[in-house]
Order: sequence, then C-alpha cells, then structure tokens
Amino acid sequence: MPSKIKQQTEQDTHPMNTIIDEQELLSTLERNIDAADTYANSEVGEQRDTAHRYYYGEPMGNEIRGRSQHVSRDVFDAVEAVKALMLQSFSADKNICRFDAQSPEDAMGARMATAWTNYNFYRQNNGYKILSDVIHDALVAKTGIVKRYWKDDYKYEEFEFEGVSENDFNQMMSDPSVEPTELMEEAVEVVDEQTGTVYSEVSISGSARRRIDTSKVCVETIEPENFLINPRAKTVQDSDFCSHRMAMTRGELLAEGLPQEMVDKLDEDDMLKDDGSLGRDSVDSFRHDRFGLDDSEDREYVTLYESYIKRYDEQLNACVYYKCMHSRHTMLDVELVSEIPFRTFTPFPLPHRFYGMSLADVIVDLQKTMSSLKRGVVDHLMLTTTSRWVANLSLVKNPRDLLDNRVGAVVDVMSPNPESVVRPLPTPQLNGNVYTAIENFEQEKEQRSGSSRMSRGMDSTAVSKQNSSDLINTFMNASNRRIMVMCRNFAENFLKPLMQDLYRLGVEYESEEKMLQLDGRFVPINPAMLGDRTEMTVAVALTPEEQAQEAQMLLSLDQQFTMNPQDPTLGGLYGQQQRHAMISRAFELLNIKEGAAYLADPNSEEFQQQMQQQQQQQQEEQARQEQMQMHQAEFQADMQSRQVSVMEGQLELDILKEQNKTVFERQKQEHKEENEDSKLLMDAEKIKHEMKIKNAELELERQQGRSVNIG
Repeated sequence: MPSKIKQQTEQDTHPMNTIIDEQELLSTLERNIDAADTYANSEVGEQRDTAHRYYYGEPMGNEIRGRSQHVSRDVFDAVEAVKALMLQSFSADKNICRFDAQSPEDAMGARMATAWTNYNFYRQNNGYKILSDVIHDALVAKTGIVKRYWKDDYKYEEFEFEGVSENDFNQMMSDPSVEPTELMEEAVEVVDEQTGTVYSEVSISGSARRRIDTSKVCVETIEPENFLINPRAKTVQDSDFCSHRMAMTRGELLAEGLPQEMVDKLDEDDMLKDDGSLGRDSVDSFRHDRFGLDDSEDREYVTLYESYIKRYDEQLNACVYYKCMHSRHTMLDVELVSEIPFRTFTPFPLPHRFYGMSLADVIVDLQKTMSSLKRGVVDHLMLTTTSRWVANLSLVKNPRDLLDNRVGAVVDVMSPNPESVVRPLPTPQLNGNVYTAIENFEQEKEQRSGSSRMSRGMDSTAVSKQNSSDLINTFMNASNRRIMVMCRNFAENFLKPLMQDLYRLGVEYESEEKMLQLDGRFVPINPAMLGDRTEMTVAVALTPEEQAQEAQMLLSLDQQFTMNPQDPTLGGLYGQQQRHAMISRAFELLNIKEGAAYLADPNSEEFQQQMQQQQQQQQEEQARQEQMQMHQAEFQADMQSRQVSVMEGQLELDILKEQNKTVFERQKQEHKEENEDSKLLMDAEKIKHEMKIKNAELELERQQGRSVNIG
C-alpha cells in the first residue's frame, strides 16, 4: 500500500472542500472498472494468455496422440535474449541517470542529485529486479508498469535501562522518538561526598522503544493484468480513469488501521474469478494455493482498488484527479491528488493506443509453425528407427512377436524364406526443404525480434573466418538496431520520467540527511535542499564492446592531451578536473569499481593539500635549480678566467720555448763550431805527431841502414 489507509469516521473530512457523494462516486468507479476489465479481458487478455503459454512452452492444443509433442521455444528464446541485452544496457554497476548542471555553480548540486536518485533506485529499492520485471512484462504481456510513491514507515528498536536518575530519565524522554514501555521506580539513599549528607533519590529502571524513521520513495512493479485503464486512453497521463487492483488479507487491512466493522464489509477476493484476466495463472497454479494455506478469517483475501478518476470541480473550475481506495461496494478513502503515480513501457508502441505490441505477439505464429515443422522431423526420425512392417500373418506363429521391439527379439515364422513373410515397410526420405524452411523461419524470427544468433553467441560459424572483424561488428549492430530503438524508448519514455519522479518525491518529502559516497568520499545529501531539476540524461550503453571502445578512445585522448601540456592550442582547457572526469568515465565504462581508490578528487582537501605540497616542492626545486644555475655560471666564469690565464701562460711558455730554442740553437751552433775547431786542432796535432814519427823512422833507417816501423 502506498500509504496508510485512513480510518473513516463521522468526523473525518476529505482533504478537499468539495462535497463528494461517495455512493455516486462508487457507481462511477464500478462502471469504469467494468469497462476497463472487459476491454482488458477480451482481445488484450487473450493475447496475454497466449503469450504466457507460448513463453512457458505449454502444449498448443493441436497435439496428436502417438505423434511428437515437441514445442519450439521461440518466444522464450527471443524474450530472454532481448531482455538480457536491455538489462545489460542499463546495468546496475553504473549510474542509470545523470542530472545535468544548470549553471557552472550547479555542478556539485547536479552530482549530488544524481547520487541520491541512483541510491534511491538501486539501494532503497531493488532497482535491478524492477528493471527485469518491467522489461519482462513488456516483452511478454505488452506493458510493463510501475507505481512510485512516498511511503511513511517506521520501525521500533527496544532497549533497557537500569538505575537511571530522574533528571537523566527526563532527558532521555525528551527525545520525541523515544517512549517508555515498562517503568519501575524505587527510592535510594545517596550520600553527598563533600558534605556527607544523606538524602533520598528516585531511581528508574525499565525498558523503552525508539522509533526510527524508515520512510522512503517506493517503486513497485504491477502485474499488467491488475492494471485497469480507460479503453479510450492513449497514455496514463491523459487517461481520465485508471486503477490498480490488489489482493490484501483482512489482517493486513486491520494492521493498516481500518476498523473491524469496515473490514467485514469488504468483498472476498474475486481476482481469480475473471477468466482470462490473469494470463500467467495458467502456469502459476501456486497462486490458487494461497487461499488454502490458512482458513482463519484474518488470512482471507479481499479485493481492493486504488483508483484515479478525473472529475470536474466546480469550486476550482478545473478537472482534478481523485484517488479512491475502495472495494466494489465500500469506499475507504478519497483524497485530491495532482497526478497519476504510474509509469509504463511498451516495446512496440502503436500510435493513439495505450496497448501496443509485445515481442511475444510478433513471435507466436512463428513458434506455432516451427513446432509443426520440428514435430514432423521428430516423427520422421522415429519412423526411421522404429519402422513399420509388412507381414503375412498366416505364416507367423505368434503375431504378437511383431510388436516386440526388444533387441534380439525373435519372430517365429513358418517359412524357409522369412523375407517373404516379414519385411520392413520402406520409409520415404525426409524432404530436404524442411530444413530450409526451418532456417528461413529462424531468420524471420531474428528480423522480427532484432536479436540474431551471432549477437547471442549461438552461431560462431555464421560469419566465415575470411570476413573481417569490422564486418562482424556491422552484422551485429544491424541485428541489434531494433533493440537499440527499444532501449531508447525505454530510456526516454520510461526511465527518464521515473527518475525525475523519484527525485521530485525526495525533494518534497525527504527530510533526513543521508551519507552517500560521492567520488570516493562520503558526503551528507538532503534532497530537500537541492531544488527542482528537469534536465536529465539517461545513460544507455548497448554492449561491453562499445563501452570498451569508448573507454579506449577517452584514454587515447588523455594521452594526446598530456603529451604536450604546454600546447597553446589547448588554452588551459584540459586541467586536473577535466582529466579526472575523463579517466573516471573510462573507469566507469570498463566497469572498474571503486574508481576513487585509484583517482584523487581534484576538489577534495587532500588533493588541494597535495597540490600545494607539489607546488611548494616545485618552487623549492626551482629555487635549487636557479641556485645551481648561478653556481654554474660562476664556475663557468671562473673557468673562462682560468682559461684566459692558461692561454696567457701558454703564450708566455711558447715565447720562452722559442727563446730557449733560439738559445739552444745558438749554443748548439757555437758548440758545433767549437767542436770543429777542436777537431782541426786535433787533426793538426795528429799530423804533427805523425810527422815526428816519420822523421824518427827516417833517421833510424839512416843510422841502421834498414827499414824501421815505429808505429
């Protein structure tokens, strides 16, 4: 129930000033319910019943005894394939919606609104199951329906206390959410430690309970057969009547606050008495068993209607909606509301009609045909393995032997030639066109549903190895194009309005702050402080391959931008925040959870402190570089000065070398000349000496008269 049912007493007044004739209103509601129920149980109900039976593979009613009973599961295959692709497109691992900032100063507010709405859908409600149920109902039963509302709810937490003073007890009870359940008082003597005075004091013990507010925005999926709408309606929003039919036990109604005498007036549940209204009941027989679980009166189910009807209000001079909680003959509550709380999705909408076509509607005839063809194939295979026989019964001792198909069974014949007595009846070959027909119908099913065997990963040989990956991707994208349209319709016509409704209800009713994780850190978010928002984007990602491609493109752009950060063409467009957003988006596309563990938030204090430290370090490093450059310049100047001195010294050395060389040459020449003089002198002395010896020899020869050689 969306809210507590109000107790009706004589003093109760309606939330509007208009005087309402409840009996007349009940009559109007009953006429509208009958018209909507008749419309839903006629053509629409029959189609839903057929779709459910074909989805579950139930017998089609044309089976022949002794023949194959095979039922092709084409509806099941198509529905589950498309549902898997659509659920993949709106994965719970990422934000299903994103609010757009309305101004540069609104960036943080938009992110907080996005975080709260996605938290509410996935955490406060089972978002994945809601999406799965809505998509399934739409693909099988024409329409997926949800009801969103604010639910005031509380839970109680019991706790005990002992020996509490009266002041502490009063302070504890000052909390309006705390109320005592059991109290016990006793007088105790207390001694003042400073003065030693003994006085009496009241000590309180007992138990209490604390009321915890668990109110939230609720999203509830509704069985399509239990949603009634004016047959002339095109959409829920323009309908002048719609109703949600529900079954509740009398005990649940008493717990909601209805008085016993009013509960006793309510009609017994008649939801299952309308043939065709519950198409899924053909396979959900357990729904009937709920009535036999407990025979007690408070477990008895009654049928209630939450109806919305548009009527003209004379005082307001406008058409307004009345929300009525009622049974067929008893009005429980009436209040004035501003809108109808239902959102619907149809996979194949038809212009100017509320009920479109389901995926099952376009596959049912193919399943019937495919079942007939496959039954023929099975029957032929059975005939080839257990063929019929031609027999001369007059030559068979026991004709019953012909019915014994055991391996090794014996047929006793009265003829030396058994082939002339018993022989198999030839079975005609299966027409090869049967398989061609099956393949043609399979291709037609793919064209109608938009889900190919290649996209489902069922036929790896559908494209030859010679074909390129681009061609394969082209085929898969072409086959998924119809599903892409379904996803876009689902996003724009269902999810986007639903998410806006959730945010608006939170702004209107939510008063408690919630600590939500935003960019890796927990921040307090109160939707009531965020204001009205209308600009929203619903994220649709078709395949993991496309997500990976987009992520790779973003990372490539980041690499290009960071290769030359001083590029004047960037003009400061790619800063820390822009890079953080781009890489975070890449992480999200790659389904990398806890991206904040790898990336620092540029807006966080830690990041700002880190950047300040880096800037300080850069400044210190720059100062060190400048000092090193100054020292290097001084060193170079000193080296240059020293080089000049060396060059001057080298010049002086060269001059000295030249001077020394000149002196050496001169001395060498002088020494040479002295040596030459000495040699001449020595030569002269030698000649002189030789002359003396020669003269001596001559003198001696003369005296002795013979040759003499003194040398």
